[in-house]
Amino acid sequence: MPPKRVIAKRQTAPTSAAQAGASSKRAFRPNVSAVRKQSGSSASKILPTDQLSNVAAPSVASASHKRKDAASDDTKQRASKTTKIGAGPTQKPSRAAVSNKSKTTTTEVPRSRALITPLNQAPTQALAVFPVGLGECGELGLGPSQTGIYRPCFNPYLDPNGPPSKFHVVQLSCGGMHTVALTADNEIITWGVNDNYALGRVTEWDGVFRDIDAGSGHEEDGELNPYESTPTAIPANNFPPGTRFVQVAAGDSCSFALTDHGLVYGWGTFRNAAGDEQFGYDGNGEFIKWQKTPIQIRGLGTIAQIACGANHALALDVKGNIWGWGAHEQNQLGHRLFGRHYDNIQHLTPRRVEVCRNKAKYIASGEYHAFAIDKKDNVWAWGLNSFGEAGYIKGAGGDSALLPYPMKIPDLCGKGVTVIDGGAHHSAAISGAAEFLVWGRIDGGQLGINFTTEQLGDEDLIRYDERNKPRICLRPTIVPNIGDAVYVACGTDHTIFINKEGSAYASGIGSSGQLGLGSDDDVNVVQKIRSKDLKERMLTWAGAGGQFSIVAGPAKNA
Repeated sequence: MPPKRVIAKRQTAPTSAAQAGASSKRAFRPNVSAVRKQSGSSASKILPTDQLSNVAAPSVASASHKRKDAASDDTKQRASKTTKIGAGPTQKPSRAAVSNKSKTTTTEVPRSRALITPLNQAPTQALAVFPVGLGECGELGLGPSQTGIYRPCFNPYLDPNGPPSKFHVVQLSCGGMHTVALTADNEIITWGVNDNYALGRVTEWDGVFRDIDAGSGHEEDGELNPYESTPTAIPANNFPPGTRFVQVAAGDSCSFALTDHGLVYGWGTFRNAAGDEQFGYDGNGEFIKWQKTPIQIRGLGTIAQIACGANHALALDVKGNIWGWGAHEQNQLGHRLFGRHYDNIQHLTPRRVEVCRNKAKYIASGEYHAFAIDKKDNVWAWGLNSFGEAGYIKGAGGDSALLPYPMKIPDLCGKGVTVIDGGAHHSAAISGAAEFLVWGRIDGGQLGINFTTEQLGDEDLIRYDERNKPRICLRPTIVPNIGDAVYVACGTDHTIFINKEGSAYASGIGSSGQLGLGSDDDVNVVQKIRSKDLKERMLTWAGAGGQFSIVAGPAKNA
């Protein structure tokens, strides 16, 4: 096991809505989340299951995103993060250079059966990738020298027009402080924080530790671990020969990959409300604290889509059934658990989420809440609702603001919702009419709306805090004046919007430069992201972690 770094970690999830309501701005310094959007991150967006036959999967998908690892209002201060500087490789590590000897446990899995028709298709569109924000833990994937940027910058390691030595990314997912990506060559590449093995590969490096909080403040003032800060492939020998991947998803300290035959692999760890790290159980019933390299998730098959919250994961099978596992204290798994003795086994093993009689066609997740869309276009939500982030009005903001099981969200039903994502305490969606819809916490500018006097006076829409400040937007509300919606991603406390013209907009907490607007200011009303590297670029996707964001679009020659 590599030497453990003293890392600032996101405090464990609030066990009550009262704890969730504690208000303080996130600090600029990096904070590693226990496990989602440690972001971003973001729930993966992928075609509904009723559209999967005869069509390719979407060109990009984020995974809830979701699980973001910055210090949010409801989290405690963390200890100082340290990284290494000094002697060590500064060039991109070889794809074959990383060994596979540190896996916590191994499981024999059946080889992919090439003669069986695949259930899922992988995306094929190569993407140009542009990260922005704080990268003092390697989150930007720009190599060991770049620790922060305020405007989106082209990632040369992921050049879609580059030679075969470059990674040609077709899909990404942002966790809290790491990113997972799928390439056109069927490789899974990772970068960012690996303290809890979210990268799924060995990243040991004989560098010298330094305290980031004691740094000079320069953007290029020392070496990061090159094996964490540089996009690198997980060795192929972690998977059976012939395995083909179609989607990846990232949580705070966990990552997952979906195959064309509907199998799911995972690695890293979840962290519960008590701060305990736990990944699951192996085939012999042995407890796994950290899964250092990919392992097949037992009990899952014929899966069509995966999504991650901060410390939980969801899977949707081809029959429209939803499965959930991981941390459960905020009811983010959508089912009741019985019996103390079997509690760990129950919540760390995939179990059915009973949504309704109508089968689901799409799943998504915030950090501590989750969503599903059924085949009649009804939207369901469960989990934490302390700021109305689940979209359920009754009890939003109260001490018992949890949805213990999936509940229908009337304001979103029948709107033809195509994309949903959630942050720590806010959520966003895209309607069939190409509208950006947002709801939840507003006191950090998360929703990007300049509410009118009439809206602020509507008690059915806006809820105020004890200081008589607007605190919660109770109903999905349209974000005006930024064009027709194509994609949306929620970070812990910020949001990235992509419109039909291929432009990106941002709002929310910007203390780490994660908004891409050229500063570390917070922004209450959505603003357009501008960068010389984005000129003449058509963006189609966004992902958001805790203190960084990524936008992406097709290669120029596409």
